Amino acid sequence: QQGLTASPSLWNIVFMHHPPYSSGAHGSSGWMQWPFAAWGADALLAGHDHLYERLLVDGIPYFTDGAGGGGLYDFNDPLPESQFRYKADFGAMLVTANETVLRFEFYSRVGMLIDRVQVSRPK
Repeated sequence: QQGLTASPSLWNIVFMHHPPYSSGAHGSSGWMQWPFAAWGADALLAGHDHLYERLLVDGIPYFTDGAGGGGLYDFNDPLPESQFRYKADFGAMLVTANETVLRFEFYSRVGMLIDRVQVSRPK
């Protein structure tokens, strides 16, 4: 909390292993459901479940990106916060940023763009 609220960074991205919210086999980690947006986070990236999911929680994107290898998992029933789910192939996330846009793109292992979302900051 203190690190996020005091951060002078243009963008604040939280990284962790266990996803606070996930429709995957392991499911949500309730003990990680903190008010990251209120503390100044712009997005959250996690893994643990071997799949890709984008959720919208408190107005910011939460990603579960565990589709890098090791066998893909099935989804449970989607959470209400879930915006996009993918488990058809392995893939990776590309994140780019400038002063006004933070862009997240998930690509399959053959280079196909599967999902894209961006966070914009007013000029």
